[in-house]
Amino acid sequence: MDGRLRHTNFRHREERTHVRLTTAMLADAAQVQGGKLFVLGGGFDTISARSLPVVHRNLTLAMVAEIDPEERHRELEIVIALVDEDGHGLDVEARGKLRVGAPPNLPPGATSIVPIVSPFHNIQFTEAKGYAFVVSFEDEEIARVRFRVVQVS
Repeated sequence: MDGRLRHTNFRHREERTHVRLTTAMLADAAQVQGGKLFVLGGGFDTISARSLPVVHRNLTLAMVAEIDPEERHRELEIVIALVDEDGHGLDVEARGKLRVGAPPNLPPGATSIVPIVSPFHNIQFTEAKGYAFVVSFEDEEIARVRFRVVQVS
């Protein structure tokens, strides 16, 4: 797995997933190589625009997930959706499946640490206000990465 989300169809699961995000941030760019997360221009919470609407050309959600042992060796459904501060969806979404194995040297019962990146391109923001990427695994919201768009002169 290269850490990128793929667009796929999902099935519904009733059980609660044992996935936690230990890190989640916005970045200009990020990638996963050799099981490590490489982030460029990460950790911001404000996008400044001279005029609105504004198109943000590259915006990446960089995350590190901690996966419990019972969640390994099966497909975990992940959805990332962009919403505004009023909870309205902006038709910006990434969907994918994550399958996590265990290296042979991992102690029994230990969790797996998995870096994940999801790049978004050419997102249009029409208003200066708050937004959030909502991250869900198996239909369960596990994080909101909040940020705001401000108009500057």
